[in-house]
Amino acid sequence: MKKLEIPKIAIGNYDAEKLNETFATLEAQKIECCNWPEQFPYIPKASFKAFHNGEKLFLQFCVTEKDIHSVITENFGEVWTDPCVEMFISPEEGCYYNYECTCVGRMLAACHRTDTATERMSLETLATIERYPSLGNDNFALREGETTWSMIEVIPVATLFNHKIESWDGKRMRANFYKCGDNLPNPHFLSWNSIEFERPNFHLPEFFGEVTFAK
Repeated sequence: MKKLEIPKIAIGNYDAEKLNETFATLEAQKIECCNWPEQFPYIPKASFKAFHNGEKLFLQFCVTEKDIHSVITENFGEVWTDPCVEMFISPEEGCYYNYECTCVGRMLAACHRTDTATERMSLETLATIERYPSLGNDNFALREGETTWSMIEVIPVATLFNHKIESWDGKRMRANFYKCGDNLPNPHFLSWNSIEFERPNFHLPEFFGEVTFAK
């Protein structure tokens, strides 16, 4: 099982440039576990970096992949079918949240519990998650050859909407990070922590790694 400590960095006013400067000081974590190589052998380059400031978690995903398009136009659409980066995080056993985002910032998020139905994040709460896509916000047709892109997400701790957590400080959670694209010319399903399951499935918290948020 992989383990990661997410550093705490004080950051005041910021924009995409300021965030990129901060991320440049951090070590990248590779998303390279190809868990179903016989069915889906393609492995694009994918990684993430993370830090927090107590109130917000800052994520940067960096990807280089070939032959991509962006067709999902709405939040809570089938975002996993486009070039998509994801974080699934579990603040307690039996419950996890998924944050899934396309290369142009279309997103879905929900809370999953083993004992109750999935609860989708409200549009109002989803809107508090800032997104900075390097490719812009517009959809686009197939781009042949390699494309390099990044996505920065700024995730308030309050988006863990079924938990009364006031700060990321010192928290210990389980998580996994993913890169996928189900409907791309080269479909793929990569993870940070490996998954041992018969078919592609990211909704398996038993295969999450451990993340600790520094104080």
